[in-house]
This record gives sequence, C-alpha cells and structure tokens, in this order.
Amino acid sequence: MRQSSSYDPIFQPFLDYVYTPSHSEGSVSMNLSGLKSFQRFVEERYGVKISELIPKIKTDELNVYTVLQDFVVYCDKKGKKPNTTKCWMSPAKGFLRQMGIKIYSEDFKQNVRLPKAIRQREEPLTKETIIRILQVLPLKLRAAVLVAVASGMRIGEIVQLKISDIDFNSKPTKIKIRGETTKTREDRETYLTDEATRILTDYLIKYYGWERDEKNENLQSQIIFDRTTALPKNKPTPKSSFRRRAIGNLEASLRKYTSSIPELAQLNQNGRFQVHFHAFRKFFYTTISNSVGGDFANALLGHRFYLDTYYNMPEQKRKELYIKGEPYLTISDFTKIEKDLNKLSERQTNLEEGHDTMLQFLRQFVISPP
Repeated sequence: MRQSSSYDPIFQPFLDYVYTPSHSEGSVSMNLSGLKSFQRFVEERYGVKISELIPKIKTDELNVYTVLQDFVVYCDKKGKKPNTTKCWMSPAKGFLRQMGIKIYSEDFKQNVRLPKAIRQREEPLTKETIIRILQVLPLKLRAAVLVAVASGMRIGEIVQLKISDIDFNSKPTKIKIRGETTKTREDRETYLTDEATRILTDYLIKYYGWERDEKNENLQSQIIFDRTTALPKNKPTPKSSFRRRAIGNLEASLRKYTSSIPELAQLNQNGRFQVHFHAFRKFFYTTISNSVGGDFANALLGHRFYLDTYYNMPEQKRKELYIKGEPYLTISDFTKIEKDLNKLSERQTNLEEGHDTMLQFLRQFVISPP
C-alpha cells in the first residue's frame, strides 16, 4: 500500500487495518479522504494535532460525541453533501475506536445528528440510448461498453480482465472473474452475448493480433483493456495503481465521446452524468431480472447472498438461463429481435388456447372407451 507524507502518521495503523482484508486501494483512498478532512477540522476547530486530541478525549477534557457533532457541523458549513459527510464520519469513528476511545452505537445515534440525504432518481438507460452511445465510440470503448452491458461486471473487474479469463469456446462465451479483482474477493462466472463476443474478438484481433480458433498462448496474460498506445517519452509513471488508472482512462474516454452530444450529456438529479459505466451494470440487472429472474441477475452481478444457490445449479442450467435472457441484452437490431420474440410469444399463446379448446371438445363429444 502506498504511503504519503501529506497526512499524520498516526493514521497509518488504521489505514493498514483497512487495507489488510481486501488489499483494496480504493477503500484506503476513501478512508484517507475522510481522515484528512477530520485532521483539518481538528486543527481548525481545536487548534491541536490529532495526536494531541486523543488524550484530551481520553481524559474527558473533550467529549467524543461533541467532537463528532462538531465535525458534522464543520462539513455542513463547508458545503459537503450529506452522503460525503456520512462517508467521512465512518473512518473518523473507526480511527478513534482503534485509538482506544469507546464509541457506542446507541450513544452516537442519540448525540450526533447526521444530515439526511435526499434520494434522487437516476434516469435508466434504454436500448435506444445505448445504440446512440455505441455510434460515437471507437472500437475499444464499444467493446468495453458491450462487455459491461452483456455481463453486468463492475468497471473495476472489466479493466483487470485477461484474455485467459475468457472461454470463447463456451456457448455462450464464459468469463471467469478472478476473486482478486472482485469487490467480494470471490471468484464468479458470467457470460457474454454473441454480439459482445463478436466486437470483443474484433478488438482483440486489431490491437493484439489475437487469432480465431487458435490457442493464442502468447496472449493469455494480456490485460484486455490495457493501453493500446505507448506512453509518451519522458512522461512520468502515474502514481495511482493500474486499476485506478485504467478505470479513470475508460471513464474519461466515455465522457469525452458522449459529452459533446446533447442527448448523451444530460445530468441526473444528483448532478451525475446519465451515461457512465455503472449505468450499464444497472441496465444488465434490470434486463435479466425482468427476463429471467432477480436471483439469477444478483448472482451474475456477484452479490454474495445469491452465489451459493447459483453454483448449486448445474452449469448447463446456468447457461440456459443466460441464453433465455440474451435476446433482451442484445443491442444491435433489438427492435427486430423483440418483435420476433413477441410474435413467438403470441404464437405460443394461440397454440395453448387451441390446445385447451381441443381438450374441451374431446371431453364433451368423444366417449371414452370402457
């Protein structure tokens, strides 16, 4: 884990504690952001360093709940949003507890009033919008977007995919998501539509020389969505981890190509762009939930509660369920596909009604043999 001289070294044991379970630099970064804000607050409000604050609380010169309530007021006056304040409060509490200061949940609720966040609805993506997005993107981004739409993967999982993680011989194409790259630190599997598979192979052929029906042994460890252009000479190496850099590159590229299109540059009520990678994951969840079922969708997304049931299911059954939902995840020519599905559904209904009518006729007019 990277260390920085921009924060009080007293925080380091707590940051190590955060990092150890999952080795997530993202979690460390989020907690460090809250601790730095808490550090600034303590210096401005009480005129002391963090290391000097701890004994004042332990000797009851300062009440811990009063300190935390003052921190809430500080954040509010700085114009921080309620969710930001809550996120910053969590590492502040965790750090103080690790320093031996007791903070009881019930007492905290009674003495510290956190601001209430206003829940704002996010406009869901439609297939029409996704088609419009794909029209303005270069090949690499089109491949990344369709992988997100077809698999439900988090962007942090997508940017760490290797060619060896993809089984192109499976029908449908199967992705093994390595536990080291997941939020839950558990392996899982998901799938790709034929449409996403085609554009992904086109991308691999163009940029990495991947060959169909070959083992491509020299490419197995290749990160799929790594940089496809060389870094300029004399440019310093990014300080952030590969994962964070790769996520930033994809998200920035997506904004670059969509922000100049008015219909794609709209903001949600929360001020966030409607088009972002997590929106593709939400589209996947809604689509698979409606066409196959919520439990299956949650399992593919990697929600731990549903994974045991998912893996107790035979692999062939898992594939069959995904194939059932695949037409609804397919973006190109979706109007024709959905029209055909509606026709098939109508035809099945007519056949079932005809079958029921025939049974009624037979029961009424045909005499069963003795």
